Parts: sequence; structure tokens; C-alpha cells
Amino acid sequence: MKKKTILAVSLMVVFGLAFVQNGHCDDVVYWLNGSRIILPRTTGGWAGVSAIAVSGSDVYIAGNDSGDAVYWLNGRRIALPKIGSWAGALAIAVSGSDVYIAGSDGDDAVYWLNGTRVILPKTGEQAGTNAIAVSGSDVYVTGSDGADAVYWLNGTRVALPKTGDGARAQAIAVSGSDIYIAGYDSGDAVYWHNGRRIALPKTGDSAVAYAIAVSGSDVYIAGNDSRRGGEDAVYWLNGRRVALPKTGGRAEAYAIAVSDSDVYIAGYDSSRGGEDAVYWLNGRRVALLPTGDEIRAYAIAVSGSDVYIAGNMQRLTGARQ
Repeated sequence: MKKKTILAVSLMVVFGLAFVQNGHCDDVVYWLNGSRIILPRTTGGWAGVSAIAVSGSDVYIAGNDSGDAVYWLNGRRIALPKIGSWAGALAIAVSGSDVYIAGSDGDDAVYWLNGTRVILPKTGEQAGTNAIAVSGSDVYVTGSDGADAVYWLNGTRVALPKTGDGARAQAIAVSGSDIYIAGYDSGDAVYWHNGRRIALPKTGDSAVAYAIAVSGSDVYIAGNDSRRGGEDAVYWLNGRRVALPKTGGRAEAYAIAVSDSDVYIAGYDSSRGGEDAVYWLNGRRVALLPTGDEIRAYAIAVSGSDVYIAGNMQRLTGARQ
């Protein structure tokens, strides 16, 4: 029987999340089965990666580099068109020969289809995207518009219900006719199933859901649960909270992929005075090569037996080796 692989959200659809920490990053990297590969970038600026997708032998990584939205195809850097002074690519999906990348261009939420820029409608002054999924001929993009969590279906804006003053949609998975969107609403980690808001349990003061994957009838959501003095990397399986092991006081889970019965989660764990990029395989913590003081893994994809993880690495004086 052929092995079925689910990449991050659902079969053939991949997205991720990233930030540039402290406005600076020395290297943008990805790991293939634990081996680190540095991606080319502009010298002197800042850069970050946000998402990864694998299609056959091709590896696509989305991010930003010195104010440009970019993606790397098999290590080759490609800048995307923009009209603002700053743009960033936050998510990527590959369907056949088509490459969909979602992000922001100035104050606009946008996506690029094979390099062509498409502006998404907004009602607020500023909007941005965080995730993209493709199912058949339908394109789903999630993000925020002002203080609203929203998604766009084929360019039509749909606002999601919220209870507080601010909400954001961070991730999306599409399974058949069901639409699952993860994010946060006024301090709660939440997900929306076909528009219905569902709060996830937390033990701290606030929580955020950063990533979602659906496999059969199971819904996996990764994120963090924060309290005074620390943060836990967690995932929720069908609403049940599971804390991931950590060695430091702070850890966060940013991306999730499910392949058969295996659950892969990428993030970071603070330890030894710095931050280690890690992933958890079925709850077991696996550290990636620690070559800097601040290293975080933001995106993950699984293809067969290969595990691809993308992240950022900041090297400081006296960095750990």
C-alpha cells in the first residue's frame, strides 16, 4: 500500500509561519533530516523564512529579505514584485505546476500566483495574510484585516466571529468541504470550523494557535500557552491539550505536519542561555544543530521519510558552537 503523506495541513497543501526576531537575522536556513543548509540572501539587511513546501524533488521556501518578499526554489533566491517599500512572504502552497505565495505588500494583503501579484480586499487600513491553501480550483488565504480575523475564498473576504477587540487567523487546513482555521481571539487560542469559533483549553494567561493539520477525523493544532515567567509549546488533538517537553523556561510550537500516524511539530526551546531550534516527533524533543544564540524553526514539511524544517539563525558574539 502506498504511504500517504500529509504536508503540514492536508495532502498537497503546505503553509507555515515565521517572524524576524529583534529585526535581525544572520542566516536563513533549512534542515533536511538534520543537516543544515544556508540560503542565499542580501548582505547587510535582515531576512527571515516563513514557510516550506515540498513537491517531488523540489523544495520551496518563502520569506523576506531586506524588505522584499522572496522565495527560494532549491536554494535559488527569487524576489516577488511589490509596490510598497516593504513586502514579506508568509505562506506557500504548491499545486501541480502552480506556486501560490501569500503575504503582505505595504498595508495590503496579497498573494502571488506564479509571480503575479494579486491584492485581496480589505475594510481596514491595514491587512495581512498568514496562510494559504489550495483545494482543486479554490484558493483559501487567511490573515487579518484591521482587528478582524478573516479568510478570503477566491478573493472574497469572509470575517470570522470573535468575542474580543482583536483576533487573527494564523493557519488554514481544507479537508473536503470542511474549512479549519486556527488563530487567536483576545488571549485565547481558537479555531474556526466552517466559521464556528471553538476555544482551546489553556493553563496560562494567554494562548495562541499557530498551525493546524487535519488527518481523517483528527484535528491537530500547534501553538503556545503562556503564563507569567514562562511559555509552553503545546498542541491540541481534537481539543485536548498536550504539553511538549522542554529544557528551558520558554518554548513555542510554530508548525505541524502529520504523516500517517506520526506527528511532527517545529519550534524552539530556550536552553543554556539561548534558543534552540527543535522539532518534536510524536512528543519526543529533537534538537537541531545549535550554531547561534537564537535559532528558531518556523516551518516543517514531511515527504516520505524526509523531514524538511526551515528557520532563522542569529549569531551573536560568543555564540554557542
